[in-house]
Parts: sequence; structure tokens; C-alpha cells
Amino acid sequence: MTVQDIVNDAGRDDEMVQRLLEFKAFADSTLPTAFADEVEVPPVGTSEQGAAPRKRPNKDFGYALIDAFQTGFKARRNKPAEMIAKYVDRTMRKGQKDASDADFMAVLDSALGLYRFTNDKDVFRTFYHRALAKRLLLERSASDDFEKAMLKKLKEGKFVSLSHAPELGTDSALRRL
Repeated sequence: MTVQDIVNDAGRDDEMVQRLLEFKAFADSTLPTAFADEVEVPPVGTSEQGAAPRKRPNKDFGYALIDAFQTGFKARRNKPAEMIAKYVDRTMRKGQKDASDADFMAVLDSALGLYRFTNDKDVFRTFYHRALAKRLLLERSASDDFEKAMLKKLKEGKFVSLSHAPELGTDSALRRL
């Protein structure tokens, strides 16, 4: 299974982001152990003497992983960006349920981590803004605090230019944020 296979599976579009997140987590956990360079042997005369050499993930394989995601996302041009925005929207509507605040933000962060692999930033911005406005106007967001945190993260992290967003203070439903 490759990123491109996941992206091209049109019959499972609703599961695309979750499958990509699982694949990314698997690849990220495999990279430091399977593709590692041995570095630093503990110096003689220290408490670490005789310990196994420390390993560092191989940079070439790390770059190859990034390239694989970027290439895979190009297989269906706009769809990955659209599905990431919809995934974030569904997650924000459902809320954290039994998860801690940190775990919930980690889920959102991992979805935004996929965003950096797409070239279609405008598509993400369009779908995200539309979903945000709908959530706020219909009061379907699970938490205003998480909406604020997400907007702050998007703005500070340069994920999305919010300059094209409607003015957030002009409507009473939006003024809550």
C-alpha cells in the first residue's frame, strides 16, 4: 500500500485522511528503527560506557518519505486537501468525547501535518473556511475553545492565510470566538 493507492481509492474517500494518518504514523514509527544510522558511541570513562550506540533516523529516508507523500497527494490534485478540511470539520463537530485536551489537539495536529504535503492550499482554505462558518453559524462546534485554538494554530503556523476569511467579529454567532 502506498500514499498514492490511498489517495486514488475513490470508493473510500471518507476514510482517506484516517488511512493516511495511520500510514504516516506507521512510517514515522518505522523510520527511526528500520532506517537508522548509528552515531555517537558513548565516550570511554562515562557512566554510559559499554552502552549501545545511539541511533538517528537516516535523513535520506526521511526525505524520501516526505517526497512519497507529496507525490501521492498529486495523484488526485484537489481531493486530499478537500478531505483534510472535511476531516478537521468532522472532528471539530464531534468534539473530544473521552479524549483529553492534549490527545484531541494531537489528532487535529496530525491532520494539519498532512496539509503540508498538498500543493492545493487554496482548496483546503476554501473548504475549511466554509465549514468553519457553517459550524459557527449553526452552533455545531463542540468547543469554542478548540475553535479558537485551531484558528490560532492555522494563523501562527502559516498553514492557512486567514486574510481572505470573512471578518470574524461581524456576526453575533461568530463574535463568540
